[in-house]
Amino acid sequence: FIIKLMDGGGETLSIVDGWQQTAEARSYINQLLIRNKRILFGILEKPALEQLGRESNVKKRLFLVGKSGVGKSSTVAKLCGRDITSSHDETLGIQTTTIYWPSKIASSKKVIVLELELWDAGERAMNKFDHILSACQEATDGYLFFFSYADRHSWEDLPHLLFSGYVGTSLPPRKGQRIARTTGKKDSTLKMVVGTHADSVQREVTEGEIEQFQNTTKLIILPIANINSPRLQADRRTPDGRAGVMEIAPFMNALTQILLVHDWNRGLLPSPLFTPSSADSESPSQ
Repeated sequence: FIIKLMDGGGETLSIVDGWQQTAEARSYINQLLIRNKRILFGILEKPALEQLGRESNVKKRLFLVGKSGVGKSSTVAKLCGRDITSSHDETLGIQTTTIYWPSKIASSKKVIVLELELWDAGERAMNKFDHILSACQEATDGYLFFFSYADRHSWEDLPHLLFSGYVGTSLPPRKGQRIARTTGKKDSTLKMVVGTHADSVQREVTEGEIEQFQNTTKLIILPIANINSPRLQADRRTPDGRAGVMEIAPFMNALTQILLVHDWNRGLLPSPLFTPSSADSESPSQ
């Protein structure tokens, strides 16, 4: 993904594709693992990445929006290294998950770490308790709207979710159950779209429809396969943490890039992140 920093501008910002597999990235990835298992970080826990300056840490909070059973919880499980269950259990109340993701900016050759908070809430809970939605929206930096490649109805509901302002799709909205409208010209709310079950052999959404949607809305669809990561060779049961990191790298790199570009366009990112160091000053810009 190469996304323009500013409308009509020649500058671009891109994340180095495949950087997580390099020797340079190994020390960063190791901080996300223990005995080759992903670390699930609590509220007060962080990976030990003292080698990064404060300006290299980017913290974001995103609210997940989509019909029940579309794959929001399984996507979160995939991204943080947990096992994905075969049965569907609706999220009770509010569930928050923090994911740390290191990546490298191509232009400056600087490494950043995204501290990503994902907020998810069950549809029934939001329809029953008005305060849940307001709590999820408080201080949020954007929205992840979900549909499933294997569920035609979720695809057809997507425009309603994006542009009507309502979170619920199967239950009638009640007072207070509206997300911030994002269709106004001056509204800077960030919207992103995630397509779950991208590995499905029985797709109900065509590539032509995906392309037309992206061209019309100017929104990039981030596909993800909601399947468990490879198992460790030792017991054949425990997820292989490093292999799981590499599986989600394309998704997380694209998400990081979209978040950075959005902040850059609003003047919210420190310029040192995009200024090559003296060691790289003689290298041609990318």
